[in-house]
Amino acid sequence: MLLIYVNIIGWVGFFFIVLGYYLNSKKQINCFYSWAIGNIIFMIYAYLISSYPMLYMSFFTFLMNCYGYKKWVEDK
Repeated sequence: MLLIYVNIIGWVGFFFIVLGYYLNSKKQINCFYSWAIGNIIFMIYAYLISSYPMLYMSFFTFLMNCYGYKKWVEDK
């Protein structure tokens, strides 16, 4: 039963990341919020499945989201 909840966490993270890509294609700054939420969820998911490369990649991507948001705001 626990595996089902872990998989749901992974799919929710996937949804937010895909939503972020969609919002980015529409040039909406909200894409960074969606990506950040998705990456935080993926960090939790990676920890639960003991996938440390995925955990660190998601953390790095989260930092890049923060950087991208900062640059986007500066450029406007």
